[in-house]
Amino acid sequence: VVSIVARQGFGNFRGFFNPADRDDAIQTIFAAAFEEKARLSYNGIDPYVSFLRGLAHNVVRRMLEKSTRFKRTDWVADPGGAAPDTAEDTIIKSEAAQVMRKFYEDLSDPNEKIILERYYVNGEAEESIAKDIGMTRYKVRKTIALLHRLMQRHARVHGLS
Repeated sequence: VVSIVARQGFGNFRGFFNPADRDDAIQTIFAAAFEEKARLSYNGIDPYVSFLRGLAHNVVRRMLEKSTRFKRTDWVADPGGAAPDTAEDTIIKSEAAQVMRKFYEDLSDPNEKIILERYYVNGEAEESIAKDIGMTRYKVRKTIALLHRLMQRHARVHGLS
């Protein structure tokens, strides 16, 4: 049922067409199904497949709502042939870079620093990061989501968003 929800969708959602997105959705749904909160909320009387389908719908909805994520290039200079920056643009970019550098320096967990650097700056895939630092891909993805929330809060506090 989880595979069907990810592949065929539900309601107005027509499923994930990209195999990587589909695999991510399936993994995220199963991870959510095995969390203690989900296990405790199943009553044991109703068919589990119905419970799992509802859980899958909720997880996919949450995944689709996360459309305003930091892009990996948000804090990287544009290498394209864009128009030259004005003095004001240069100052704003410099201030933003300083704020994000401070965010990086304030991180206390060395794994968070590694993940931030490799995922957002170098643009590496979750799989290679997880393999290199000895974490599961799910844990790396959760750390990326945490870093995203923290970066948004940090940027908001410093007037960047």
